[in-house]
Amino acid sequence: MGCIQSITCKSRIKRENIVVYDVSATIDQCPTVIEENSPIVLRYKTPYFKASSRVVMPPVPRNETWVVGWIQTCNQMEFYNTYSDAGM
Repeated sequence: MGCIQSITCKSRIKRENIVVYDVSATIDQCPTVIEENSPIVLRYKTPYFKASSRVVMPPVPRNETWVVGWIQTCNQMEFYNTYSDAGM
């Protein structure tokens, strides 16, 4: 999910005038790695998520600062742990 936000409280730029082009998101094609370095904690290292886009803004007044960033979210995860011959 993208995030475009003015740092000032009352921006003079309307969100309708901001245009987002060329949105792209990918996840590396590698499996999740499970680290079992602790007897009580499993650590899951998931593939990297990469995102990019092109954002066109109208002229910004000098006293305004804008931040354009990304927020990564997940709406579903499934874990399948296999314990040698014991199965899942």
